[in-house]
Amino acid sequence: MNLKIKIGTANPDVYLYLESIYINPEKSATISYTVKDIKREQLTRHTYEMFGEQYKKWGTDDTFIYHLLCIKHGYQYMPYVEPEFFDEVNVWRDEQTGEMKSEMIKRPNPLFTRQQPRTEIIPVPER
Repeated sequence: MNLKIKIGTANPDVYLYLESIYINPEKSATISYTVKDIKREQLTRHTYEMFGEQYKKWGTDDTFIYHLLCIKHGYQYMPYVEPEFFDEVNVWRDEQTGEMKSEMIKRPNPLFTRQQPRTEIIPVPER
């Protein structure tokens, strides 16, 4: 299954993007995902194979996978919440001086919802 799910972490500068899950029924799942560190300007691709007890515990709750991948990289899973506003740079040329000017403008985010995510810590079994 091809996806593009943004997974939040307790670190506001780090996100994971779940890209695909290929399932071998009743045996395993191969998960492709990317870790993005905004502060370090790093983007790394990863693949993880889940099998055995982890695969059995997964069931129908995908947050299990989110917790698993975050723990693998030393982060705590936190549901990603769209911000109410985002900053946008407005750039223009001053007509009298010809100088380029800019200012930051807060724009409402059309994807923002007021719903607060539920967070819970799920114990993830070792391989």
